[in-house]
Amino acid sequence: MDSMEIRQFNCFYNYAIGLNLTEVDLVKTSKNLLKSGFTKAICFSDLKAIYIDEDGKSQVEWIRPEGRQWDSSWNIKFSDKVPSDIVHDLAYCLELSFQEQRIEGVESKRSPLYLRAALPPVVLVKDDEETVLFPWLKIYSDGVMILSFQIDSSLEGMDESDFIKSVVNIFQRYFDQIFVHGELQRLDAELLIPEAFTSDLSLGGQKIKGWRSTRLIKKLRAESRRKLDESLASEGREFEVGDELWLLHHIACADDEDGWESTFDLCRSIYVNAISSLVASTSKDDRANSGELLMWQGRPSVSIMRFKDQPDNKQDLYKKFGLSMSRFLMRSQGSTNPVELPPDLRIFDDYALHGNRALLIWTWLRESNSPDDAWEERNTGARVFENQARAEHFEYLNLKIARACAVACSPSSDESLIAAYKVLSSVESTLHTSSQAGEIIDAVNYLLESVGTKNLITDAKERARWHLDERRYLNDKSRSHIDRWLAVLFGFIGSTGLADLVIHPYLKGTFTKWSDFQLGLSAFVLALLTVGVFVFVIEGVNKLWSK
Repeated sequence: MDSMEIRQFNCFYNYAIGLNLTEVDLVKTSKNLLKSGFTKAICFSDLKAIYIDEDGKSQVEWIRPEGRQWDSSWNIKFSDKVPSDIVHDLAYCLELSFQEQRIEGVESKRSPLYLRAALPPVVLVKDDEETVLFPWLKIYSDGVMILSFQIDSSLEGMDESDFIKSVVNIFQRYFDQIFVHGELQRLDAELLIPEAFTSDLSLGGQKIKGWRSTRLIKKLRAESRRKLDESLASEGREFEVGDELWLLHHIACADDEDGWESTFDLCRSIYVNAISSLVASTSKDDRANSGELLMWQGRPSVSIMRFKDQPDNKQDLYKKFGLSMSRFLMRSQGSTNPVELPPDLRIFDDYALHGNRALLIWTWLRESNSPDDAWEERNTGARVFENQARAEHFEYLNLKIARACAVACSPSSDESLIAAYKVLSSVESTLHTSSQAGEIIDAVNYLLESVGTKNLITDAKERARWHLDERRYLNDKSRSHIDRWLAVLFGFIGSTGLADLVIHPYLKGTFTKWSDFQLGLSAFVLALLTVGVFVFVIEGVNKLWSK
C-alpha cells in the first residue's frame, strides 16, 4: 500500500463540555458574551441574531431564509445596517444551521435550542511557521457546549507521518509562542488565582495548615496577579486574520519560563474556563453551579480533501491507502502494523467516514475532471459544513449521555438525578429519532459503541434507580416519622374531646363532691387510657396479620 501525501485538508478540533447544570438561559448568556468583548455576534437556533454595531450598540437581526426544506441552498438577505464582518460570522452559523436542519428536520427536531458564536482566533508560532485556529462556540440550552477550533490548509504535499504529528496530534506539539485574546486570559486567570497553589502546599493530599503556609499562598497569588497584569498591560501583537485585525497577547507569565507547557491544550483550557464562567442558568437551584464543569471530551474531525493519487472509488481507496487511514485513526505515525480499518460509516461514493474513540476522519474521493484545488468546486464548502454538522450531532449526543451516566453515579441533587434518569431512559428513542437519515443514525450508534458510552448506560440506569429508591425510602421514612407525630397530636385532641363530651359528664354525676379540677384531670387521664388501650389492641392485631 502507498503512503498518503496530503495536499488539502480541513480540521475541526471539537471539544464537548458538559456543565453542571441542565437549564441555560441563552439570552442572558449571549448578553454576557457580548459584554465580555469576546464576540461581536450571537446566532440562535431559531434564526435570530444579536450583534454589536459600529457604534457599540446591541442590535437584533431577524433572519428569514428563502427556500424550501429540501432545496440545495438558502437565499438570505441581511439588513443593510449589518457590518460585513458580522455577516461573515452569521453566514458561517447559518451554513451549519442549514446542514443541521437537513439532518434532523423541522418536525422531528429533538435537540434543544442553542446559540452559536465566533470567538477570537488563536495563533501558534513554531520557528517561522504561524498556525491560525478559528474558534467557534455552540451552547445548548441543556448545558452542553461544543468548542471547535478550525484549520483550513492547502499544501504542496505533507507526508502522512508529518500530518499525524503536526495536525492530528497538534495538542502534543510544543510551540515557541502562543497568542490568545488578552481578556480571555484575564478571565481565566481570575477564576484560577483564588484557588491557586493550594495543592502545591500539601502532603499526601492533606493541606499544610498554619499561618506561614497561608501567608506563602497569599504571596504567591499576589505575585501571579502582578505578573498577569504586567503581561497583559503590554501592547500585544496585531495579526491579520482574514479581513480583520486582531490584537492578541502572548500567554501571560510565559516569557520568563523555559519549561512552561506551550501546547494547544493550554488554549483549550483557557477558552473553556473563560466561556463556561459566562453561562447563565434559568434555574435558581442551578445558579450556584453555573460555570462549573462536570466533564469534557475532545477529538479532531479531519476532512482530507485532496491527496496524491486520490482515487474516484472506495475500492481503490482502501487498496491503496487503507493502512494510512488506520494509522490516522490510531494517531500513530510510526505504526507499521496498524489495527484493522473499522467499517465505513458512509454508504455513498463521495467520501468515506471512519471513527473511533480518538478521531473522526472523512476521506474524500475525487472525480477525474475535478480541479486540483478543492475550493474551486462549488459544493466543497457545503460538504465541509455537512461533515462538521454531523460531527457536532454525534458529539452532542455522546456527551449528553455520558454526562447523564456520570450524574446517575453521583447525583448532586434530586433534580439532577431525575434529569439524568430521563436522559438514560430515553436513549434508544432519542437515537432513533435523532436524524431523518438511517445512515446517520447507524453511524451515531456505531460511534457511541466505539467510544464506550453505550456500555455505560445499563450500569448508570441501575445506579440511578438505586439512588431514586434510596431517596424514596428516605422520604417515606421521614413521612412516617411525621405521620407518627400527627397521630399523637390528633390522639391528644381526640382524648380531649372524649374526656369533655363523655367521661366528664359521667364523673360529674357520680362524684358530686369532686372539684372541677379533679373532674377534668380524671376525665382526661381516663380518656388517654382508653385511647391507649385501643391503640395497643390495633397495633397487636396488625402485627398478627403481618405475620
